[in-house]
Amino acid sequence: MADPTDVAIAAIESWFRAALVAADPEAAVRAHLVRDGRTLTVGGRRVEVRGRLVVLAVGKAAVGMARGAEAVCGDLIVVGLAITKDGHADGAALLRLPTLEAMHPVPDARGEAATRRALALVGGLRVDDVLLALISGGGSALLEAPRPPVTLAELGQVTDLLLRAGAPIDDLNAVRTPLSLVKGGGLRRVAGGAAVITLILSDVLGNDPRVIASGPTVAGDADPDRARRLLDRYGLGERVPPSVSAALAAPVVTTDSGATTNDLIAVVGDNAGAVAAAEAAAKAAGMRAAVIWRERTGEAADLGRAWVAACRAAPPEIDVLLGGGEATVTVRGGGIGGRNTEFALAAALGLAESDEPRWVIASLATDGQDGPTGVAGAIADGGTIARSRAAGVDPVAALAENDSRRVFEAAGGLVRPGPTGTNVNDLYVAVRVRR
Repeated sequence: MADPTDVAIAAIESWFRAALVAADPEAAVRAHLVRDGRTLTVGGRRVEVRGRLVVLAVGKAAVGMARGAEAVCGDLIVVGLAITKDGHADGAALLRLPTLEAMHPVPDARGEAATRRALALVGGLRVDDVLLALISGGGSALLEAPRPPVTLAELGQVTDLLLRAGAPIDDLNAVRTPLSLVKGGGLRRVAGGAAVITLILSDVLGNDPRVIASGPTVAGDADPDRARRLLDRYGLGERVPPSVSAALAAPVVTTDSGATTNDLIAVVGDNAGAVAAAEAAAKAAGMRAAVIWRERTGEAADLGRAWVAACRAAPPEIDVLLGGGEATVTVRGGGIGGRNTEFALAAALGLAESDEPRWVIASLATDGQDGPTGVAGAIADGGTIARSRAAGVDPVAALAENDSRRVFEAAGGLVRPGPTGTNVNDLYVAVRVRR
């Protein structure tokens, strides 16, 4: 007979794959975008392409979304560009869009060069043209051209400081937007009178189009005052470069966003859809499953402990608990870990404190990349801590040092799908092991 823990682990991996299928970017675009001759329809609204159709895809899911657009629009696409994270080009060339890779989460010179190319492309649009913007998570770092006098290196320094301080994506983007030429609708303004269709694969809980990838094609708020307050809240006001302080002290020149009545914005995939797919897969396997967390945020270790508490409080008839969200990690140590492996380590420590009920717990990033770990996250069970200690790794010390990957390297449980080509936050799963 198969070991029940191994069965639970295999089930979690299967349900994770179901969540990824539900968030497939190519399928999402094909499901929401309809072509009829020179007319494109999204959500029942129609836009006629009287001039050229230009496609710009940005983010970790850029290649998949661009494939979907090529499948729907075909020869209607005149020119375009895809900008994605290193390793996400998938090795397969798009038919009509050149693909450029750049660094994430801290922007690099390749990303700035790609952004300048995108600005030139969009700046050449005429009134009869249509821009199809395909936006996904990661776009904030991949599409970046800083406002003078801020340099790219200085903007990267600010990004790194905020990430290490545990700032969630909303706060990170609120600081970067007034320092950028493209964020907060900046790219939309460059498009002038052309119509813009924006399809979004959301990595932001709540699906606010102004926040996802910092809303390059959506009129947003470039609020220097808020940016300064956030830097002060994280104790960074005196640590950012002088040029950043100067840029945030200067008034932001705001003009009409350029949006026309033909502009369309649609979210084509999100965390809720991925969680629902995992729930459906669990129920199809005969499990009694319940989604108990939606849009959950907070410190990863705190969430891991709270997830164990939720398991212990679950009704005895429930086999599976599911949730979605995205944690943050305030970096205090020098180890290697991400929000999902840290969540799983904190949960493993909680499981080790009690023998019953038995649960197997997972925290997994849908993009397959949990921060700097090179993995999607980890699966923890009641024996994880004992195996770690037997291998000579102190899990308590590892948690304090943000060194969670080391624990799961020793104990087993790392989930390594590689870049998945999508990005809709994280999936939390707990399976009760019945002996």
